[in-house]
Amino acid sequence: MIRGRRRSRTPPGLGAAITGVVAVAVAGAGAALAAGGGAAAARWFADRPIAWQEHDDEPVAAMPELNVIQDLEVTMAIRDGVANEIDRYLSLEGQRPALDINALDEVPCSTWFCPRNHLHPMTPGEVAAGPPAPAPLLPLRITKGKDQGAASGFQVVDAANHKFMVKLPPEGHLGMIAAGEMIGARAFHAAGYNVPGAFVVDLRAQDLTVDPDASFNLFGVEKRPLTEARVREMLAGVAHHPDGRLRALAVPWIPGRVMGSFDMMGVRPGDPNDRVPHQHRRSLRASWVLFAWLSVLDAGPINTLDTFVEDGGRRYVRHYFFDFSCAFGSSTSEPQGPHEDGEFVIEVGRTLGAFASLGLYRRPFQSRASRDQWRQMVAEYPAVGYYPAETFDPETYRTNRKNSAFVRMTERDAYWGTKVVTAFSDRQIAAMVATADLPAHEADYLDHALRVRRDILGRRYLRALAAVENPALAADGGSVCFDDLAIARGYAAAGEARYLVTVGDGHGNRVAAAELGAAGPRACVPIGGAGRGTGYRVVEVRTRLAGAAGAAGARVTKAARIHLRWREDERRFAVVGLERDE
Repeated sequence: MIRGRRRSRTPPGLGAAITGVVAVAVAGAGAALAAGGGAAAARWFADRPIAWQEHDDEPVAAMPELNVIQDLEVTMAIRDGVANEIDRYLSLEGQRPALDINALDEVPCSTWFCPRNHLHPMTPGEVAAGPPAPAPLLPLRITKGKDQGAASGFQVVDAANHKFMVKLPPEGHLGMIAAGEMIGARAFHAAGYNVPGAFVVDLRAQDLTVDPDASFNLFGVEKRPLTEARVREMLAGVAHHPDGRLRALAVPWIPGRVMGSFDMMGVRPGDPNDRVPHQHRRSLRASWVLFAWLSVLDAGPINTLDTFVEDGGRRYVRHYFFDFSCAFGSSTSEPQGPHEDGEFVIEVGRTLGAFASLGLYRRPFQSRASRDQWRQMVAEYPAVGYYPAETFDPETYRTNRKNSAFVRMTERDAYWGTKVVTAFSDRQIAAMVATADLPAHEADYLDHALRVRRDILGRRYLRALAAVENPALAADGGSVCFDDLAIARGYAAAGEARYLVTVGDGHGNRVAAAELGAAGPRACVPIGGAGRGTGYRVVEVRTRLAGAAGAAGARVTKAARIHLRWREDERRFAVVGLERDE
């Protein structure tokens, strides 16, 4: 079980200082510092089974506190974009490792995330199926207007009495919302996150009725009857097929008792299972890579949900991402503008630069080339919108709000997130795109752009760290072998890679060193002999690449360290841990 010392369960408010987290949460890792002179001693991993379950679904006696984060959009933007950022800089917080990881540097299964495709490859059909949920059975009965969010829509009940949120695309952009929701839900589910799913539904007039007791909240405040006349007025302003059918997107209702959104800082009050501060969860930090891949703008607390569920007699909190309407080139109610994938809502530095230069400072999206590309793509791909492929740059991509988890993402976290994204094969991507039912030329472009952006992310982040995976001791006992994920997935060539290997004894003393060329996607490096020695070895691997290693200018990756411990009964070493530089 991932363990950590409790901190305040009240999410930080405006100006609240970010305190240091005194916690150890690496499941399966023993934190013993061995005495020894010279270089700093290595952390020792215990020789025990790898933890693949966080065990954060223990019974909770009473439902934890509710919150209204989803109603505080402006407040949260100011808190996360200004106040928390000032606190983070002034406290000299620096980079801190994620706390929801195990001894193999993986995120174990929890109520937040449970690894799927990148550890257990799914078929294209399984990826396209998405999360298990019943498809809506026509006709649909409108029970309530949609209270929040930019998309037009309703709460409905289908013929089987299942509840859905129905969203409608903006006029002139048939399929825009559907593309983001259908593909976003399937990508996040295949990655391992909890999402509600989505279904494309084409409705005729007789497929949609209004319940006599239906209502809506005017401006989110005053409850009023939802009449057929108001529904007809709303439907007149959304996209239709040429034959008059209504293109709709149905999102299944999330099971359990709704508790409001989860914050990206701190933990939820009243939930004893919520032990790891959210800003230190890799599953949240590195979700940035998936959001950037799909260009989801609203990647923050307002599009998350906690529910209190009952499972086998146990009641506990489960955590969801939802609402991918702002994916690709969609801004939900209209296409994204040319600035929206590279500009925070609050940009202190850029705003001051423009002010101090009397408007001479030009932001990246203000170039003529960027605006011309935007106009061309919105006109050519109305259901996709502005979703650049070859010109996508992870270094400049920004969601529209700062996110307290994203700003703490290290290159180690980004490596893991990219490992998840690059696990999607071309066939899996094509299967996801097909679910959106787009016009052929738009589907072809979206399939192309997803593959190109996946590979740009792969070249940027899988080359930044030594891409060591699946380490195991060789049969001779004198070397350790591993997969090089960058080579295996085509983001580095064996001919350009050389491994810089240093072996320590766990006490800060060097046992061996070597430089070896990569021969293919799996490599073996020496561990400094097969003898027991101190009973511990740390095999540090860096990769020297002919091209860039991650960030511009780097040629040598950050290190990965394989930890080995002697097993007396087997008379040989065994792999007990894998860690990387942040």
